[in-house]
Amino acid sequence: MTYLRLLMRKLSKRTWIKHGALFLVVYALVSSILILKLVPEAVVLEIGQASPKYIGAPRMVEDRFTTTVLKTEASNGVAEVYEQDPTTLEQVLKESREIFAILRVAASDAQMNEQQRMEFVRKEIRYELSDAVVRTGLTIDEQLEEQMVGELTLALEPVYRLGIKLDGLDNARNTVSSALSTSSLKAQYRVLLTDIARSAMRANMRLNEASTQKLKQEAASRVQPVIVQKGQKIIGLGEIATEREINVLQDLGLLRTSIDWKIVSGSLLYALLILLLPTLYIFFLGDKLQKDSRNLALTGVVFMLGAVLTYGASLLSGYLIPVAAVSILLTVLIEPKLALVAGFSLGMLSGGLVGFEVRFVMVALFGTAAGVYAVSQNEHRGSLVRGGVIVGGVNALAILSFALLFGGSGSDSLRDALLGFGGGVVSSVFAIGSLPFLENTFGVTSTIKLAELANPHQELLKRLLVEAPGTYHHSIIVANLAEAAAERVGADALRARVGAYYHDVGKIERPYFFIENQTMMENPHNDYPPHLSSLIITSHAKDGVKLATEYKVPEIIIDIIREHHGTSLVQYFYSKAQETNPAAREEDFMYEGPRPRTKESAIVMLADIVEAAVRSIDSPTPVKIEQKVRDLIREKLFTGQLDESDLTLRDLDIIGTAFVRHLSGIFHHRIEYPERGGKLKHAGVMEQRPGKSEFTGGAGTATR
Repeated sequence: MTYLRLLMRKLSKRTWIKHGALFLVVYALVSSILILKLVPEAVVLEIGQASPKYIGAPRMVEDRFTTTVLKTEASNGVAEVYEQDPTTLEQVLKESREIFAILRVAASDAQMNEQQRMEFVRKEIRYELSDAVVRTGLTIDEQLEEQMVGELTLALEPVYRLGIKLDGLDNARNTVSSALSTSSLKAQYRVLLTDIARSAMRANMRLNEASTQKLKQEAASRVQPVIVQKGQKIIGLGEIATEREINVLQDLGLLRTSIDWKIVSGSLLYALLILLLPTLYIFFLGDKLQKDSRNLALTGVVFMLGAVLTYGASLLSGYLIPVAAVSILLTVLIEPKLALVAGFSLGMLSGGLVGFEVRFVMVALFGTAAGVYAVSQNEHRGSLVRGGVIVGGVNALAILSFALLFGGSGSDSLRDALLGFGGGVVSSVFAIGSLPFLENTFGVTSTIKLAELANPHQELLKRLLVEAPGTYHHSIIVANLAEAAAERVGADALRARVGAYYHDVGKIERPYFFIENQTMMENPHNDYPPHLSSLIITSHAKDGVKLATEYKVPEIIIDIIREHHGTSLVQYFYSKAQETNPAAREEDFMYEGPRPRTKESAIVMLADIVEAAVRSIDSPTPVKIEQKVRDLIREKLFTGQLDESDLTLRDLDIIGTAFVRHLSGIFHHRIEYPERGGKLKHAGVMEQRPGKSEFTGGAGTATR
C-alpha cells in the first residue's frame, strides 16, 4: 500500500508527462535496435519487383483488388439524382419586384437628390448594379414595371421549367439574357432587366445525396466478385508485380511478409523489461532525477548513446560492447546507484543482441560493477583512464573463467580476453570524450569538474589566498565543516566542500572591510554609517556571483555563493543604526537572498556562521561550542532560512553534532607551561590545532 500511495502521488504531478515522453523515446530506440537485430528479412515479392518464378493459384480465391475496381467503376457510372424546387422561380420574381419597389421609392422621394437616391438604392439592394443601370431604374413607373416583370417572367419560365443545376447557372443566365435582348423594351430597360435577372437567378435543381448514394450502392452490389480459379495464373516468371498480384498472393498465403510478428512482439516485450528496472528506480528512488529534469534527460541521452554503441559493437563481437561506458558516465555525472541500474539494463540489451548468450551478459555486468567502483571514489579525470583499465581487466578475467569452466581453445580464449580488455578501454575512451560535451550540453557538473575546482591552483582561489588571506583560511575551515556534515546527512559532500571554498570569493572586491582580513589595521567601518557598512557587507554575495560567473564557475557553486546568507539580517549594523535612528528598517540591513534551496547550500550557510561565531567565544569549551552551534542552527531554522532546503530536523541535529565534534578539535584551551622560577604561563586562549592544511601545506591560524 505504501508504494501504491507513492505511485498515485507521483502520477498526480504534471512532470510525469515529460517523464513519460522521455520513456517512450528511449523505449522506441531500444525496441528498434532489438527488432533490427532479431527480426529476419523474409520478403519474397513486392510491388514493382519482377517475379522470380511462375505462380499459379493453388485454390480458388476472390480477386478482391479487381472486384473493388469494378465496383468503383459501376458506382461512378451512376448519374446523380436531382430534385427540382418549384418555388425558386417565384422567389426570383419576388426579389425582382422588391428591386423595382426600391427603385420607385427612391425615385418618388423629392427630398433626395440624385446622389442620395443612388446611395439609397445601393444600400437597400444587395446586388451590384452599375450607375447607369441604377439611373435607368429611377426613371421607371408602375406601368413600365409591370411590363418589365412580364417580360422577365416570359424569359425565366422555360428555363426554370427545364431545371437549372448549380454548375449550369451561368448557361441559364446567358439563355435568359438572349431572350430579354429580343423584347420590345427600350435598350436601356433591357439592360436593366438583364442585370436584375442575372443577379436574382439561382439554381432550382438540388442534389439528392441519399437517393444518389443508394443508386450507387445498388450498382456496386450488382457487380459479381471476380474469382481466381484453381490453377489460374497469378503472375508469370519475370513479370512485374502490381498491387493486384500482391493482394491475391497475400490472400492465398503465398507471400511471406517481411515482418515476423512473433519476434516483433517478443522484442517489444523484452525492451519493456529492459527498461523496467531503471524506470522503477527513477520513479520510486531517484529523487535527484525527479527534481532536476536536466539529470533525467541526461540519463536518457546517455542510455540511448550506450544502446547505439551496444548495437554497433555487437556487429563485431559481444566482448567489445562498451556497457561500462554508460555506468562510468552516470557515476561521474549523477550517482553510482543509477549507474549500476542502467548498466544492468544495458547488459540485458547486449545479451539480446548476441543471441542471448549468458556469458556475454555476465561479462557486461562484471564490467559495469567494475566501472562504477573504479570511478565512484575518484575525483580526477585520470580516474576514467584507470577505470577503463580496471574494467578491461575484469572483463578479461571473466572471459578466461568462462573458458576454463566451459572449455575452449587457448588461442580463442586469449583472443576473447583481449577483446574484453579492449571493450573496457573503449568504454574509457568514450566516457572521456563525451564527458565535456554532456556537461556543457546539459549544464551538469560532474564530480571530476568539482574536484578540479577544489584545486588550490585555480585562479580564483589563488586570488582569494593573495588578496583576502583571512577569508581564504576561513573558507578552508568552513569547507571541512560542510564536508563532514554533508557526509553524515547524505548530501553531496564534494559539492558542499567546493561551494564552501568559493562561498566568500566576493570579499576579494573589498577584503579589508571584513574582520578576518583586518590584520594590524583599524576597522574601516568605524568611519562609515551603519547603512553603508551593511551595504558593503551584503554586497559580497553579489560580488561573488559576478566573479564566479567571470571565471566560469558552474551554476551549482554559484547558487551556493548566492544563497549562503539567504535573507539574513546583518544584526550588528542594524542594532547600531537603531541607536541613532529607531525607525531603521530591517529590510535595509538584509541580504538579498534567495534562501538556500539545496541541502548543500544550507549546510554551507550553517558552517559559515558557526565557524565565525565559535571563533569569537572567549575560552571555548566543548559545552560552550555546542551551545553556540545549537543556538545558531535554531535561529536559522526559526527565521525560515532553511525552509526551502529539504533539511529535516533530524538532519539539523546530525549537522550540529558534526560541527561540534569538528570545532571542538580546532578550538581548545592550550596547556599552561611553567615559567622559569616556578610560575605558570598560559600559552594562549585558543588556536587552530596544528596540522597540514589541504591548501597551504602547513599549519595556519584563521582569525575572524
